[in-house]
Amino acid sequence: MGTVVQCGVDLGQKQDPTAIVVAEVVKREGKYHYLIRHLERLPLNTSYPTAVDRLLRIGQGLAEKKVKDVAFFVDATGLGQPVVDLLREAGLSPLTAVYLTGTDKASSEGRNLHLGKALLVSRLQVLLQSGRIHLPQTAEAGALVDELLNYEIKVSEDAQASFGAFKTGTHDDLATALGLACWEEPAVVEVVPNPFLDKEGGEDAWPDSPSHRLARQHSSHPLHQRWAKTHFCWKCYQQRTKE
Repeated sequence: MGTVVQCGVDLGQKQDPTAIVVAEVVKREGKYHYLIRHLERLPLNTSYPTAVDRLLRIGQGLAEKKVKDVAFFVDATGLGQPVVDLLREAGLSPLTAVYLTGTDKASSEGRNLHLGKALLVSRLQVLLQSGRIHLPQTAEAGALVDELLNYEIKVSEDAQASFGAFKTGTHDDLATALGLACWEEPAVVEVVPNPFLDKEGGEDAWPDSPSHRLARQHSSHPLHQRWAKTHFCWKCYQQRTKE
């Protein structure tokens, strides 16, 4: 069994940038975890042909790394359909076109997925709260956390819910791309240990190693400080932003 990778893409152009999230999917104790390997936002006003070229290069890069099990989930809502058409014509596959709706339901027809934003958001919340999304410690990951903190649910007078970042100057493109990358649970996925590597003592087994549990628990302990250099710790991030 090889590496399983899922890419979520939220297309933008003038008001919001195009966001790309690449997640490696692994299975631990019977549950799927999503290790975010890459986050990227293209500059505002990036043309759709340029966005297509970037996605093709990501697909090519994964192929060069011998990653055979790759799936792309691209937001085709609104103006996204032409981009999906271009990507399919260029041979990027498998590609699922995602049409976000105002419902709480999901339905698929071939490689087209009609996905309720409420369902996408609720799944993302469950994965985050259960610690099954693992973010890198990068600037883009910090921007993603900010988006999640600014994410809101608004209900209109006619009981219609809308989801997103509504404050002036805020975005939700990375959050949407993350939700798309983590939407599907593969039928077959490789079971791997925790990527934390103890360079002095070798790699401990997941999840029974006391050193792993100590490293992942937020504290001033040297093991956690080493772990936090290559893994995202929410409390460490909050401490840094307050300094």
